[in-house]
Amino acid sequence: MKKAIVLYSGGLDSLLAAKILMEQGFDVTGFHCILPFVADDFVPEDSLPALFAKKINLPLVFYKCGQEYLDMVKAPPHGYGGNMNPCIDCKIHFLKKAADYMKESGALFVATGEVVGQRPMTQLPNILNHTFKASNLDGRLLRPLSAKLLKPTIMEEQGIVDRDKLLNIHGRGRKSQMELAAKYGITEYASPAGGCLFTDPNISARLRDLFTHHKNCSTIDTYLLTVGRHFRLDGGSKLIVARNESEVKKLALYKDSSPFYFEPSFKGPSALIRGEPESDIIPLAASIICRYGRPDEENKTIAVSRSGVNVSVNVNERAEEELINKLRIN
Repeated sequence: MKKAIVLYSGGLDSLLAAKILMEQGFDVTGFHCILPFVADDFVPEDSLPALFAKKINLPLVFYKCGQEYLDMVKAPPHGYGGNMNPCIDCKIHFLKKAADYMKESGALFVATGEVVGQRPMTQLPNILNHTFKASNLDGRLLRPLSAKLLKPTIMEEQGIVDRDKLLNIHGRGRKSQMELAAKYGITEYASPAGGCLFTDPNISARLRDLFTHHKNCSTIDTYLLTVGRHFRLDGGSKLIVARNESEVKKLALYKDSSPFYFEPSFKGPSALIRGEPESDIIPLAASIICRYGRPDEENKTIAVSRSGVNVSVNVNERAEEELINKLRIN
């Protein structure tokens, strides 16, 4: 059976692209890229996109974005969108990785669920043409939902794909996709308005701060952007304070890989430091933690773990709101 790869997001458009190719008799595999906002123990097979793919019998392979991807995000050749979203370079990066997998697996081409005119930054005709050329796919890139609005690909010209069975959907409306979903019995998929975390203003502010102060940041640091309250203590260090019990557990996973880990003996949040402090930040960090806890006169200590050495410190004061607002990264 002829093999094809679909760049798969979990959204309706990529599900439809896969179904259209399945109808033409292709053995389709979804290539799912995972942004660096997940924990080290993240299991992609248990994710919602994997569940949606299973509903249409679409097998997936997973590519977890690493340091190469982060280096691109720090300085994307095509720039950012409204926030820290490097949409054009992100798509090119994913397509290049899908191209590598296409060659490795013996597939004939890569397809996407892109629709002409749906997204202004990446799906206008000139941008689609640019990513087509930059993808390392040597022309073997198909957009089944809008193929009839685009120049025929090698696969269509050679009869590998039946162009007559491809579509001409365009614009931001969803009516055509919803009708097609009903035809295929697709009822579960990621929300088109769900957005990417790189477009989130709060995450973007934290990411700018991270790139400014931590030149050698890792995917652990980008994942932790999604956890807790963040405070810039000095140029070399940042405090992350848990907001709830779930985040306490998440921060505990990185206790041993962080310079400092704080655990109050009173009812209050745990916290950790990322980066190397340039001064004694323990009193300041303790006062911020105290601000979100409930110490009393008899119980005002915080356990501090530094490089495996544990000490206890007393909290002398709670950080004032003015200081909290000054140090908060958002």
